[in-house]
Amino acid sequence: MTYRPNRREFLMGAVALALVPLRAAAKTVSRFSLNKDGHALRGYDTTAYFSTASAVEGTDAATVTWKGAAWRFASVDDAVRFRATPDAFAPEFGGYCTRAMSLGKVVPADPEVWRIHGDRLYVFYAAKGGEIFDEGRDPMIALAQAYWDTLTFTE
Repeated sequence: MTYRPNRREFLMGAVALALVPLRAAAKTVSRFSLNKDGHALRGYDTTAYFSTASAVEGTDAATVTWKGAAWRFASVDDAVRFRATPDAFAPEFGGYCTRAMSLGKVVPADPEVWRIHGDRLYVFYAAKGGEIFDEGRDPMIALAQAYWDTLTFTE
């Protein structure tokens, strides 16, 4: 008797095979996308996306160092919130473009182009990336995560 995979098994196998080249293409990158001043998320307040639903620039007066990166905030209260639970506020994929990551590329994102999905912050290089994300969030996240998991990070 010959084994024949069902549709789900076939699709999962096809996805796994498609991701094999991504593993071979893995590279070493900084854990977070940093600007020339060493600020994560180009110095934007990562808590503001959740509290005010807007992209707000941080200040040097309210800065937290976490995992080797400087995170700026609009207020000391925002910095305190971040310091208490940084994983809840840090952007997914180190603040790199989610769309590019799903395509096996590491590209800095524009903090003005963002989405919150499932209580997580996703940022994009351009508006088009956010629009494509809106059309299929979970598949894009899965592809981005698969590539992210192949990367080696500098410390």
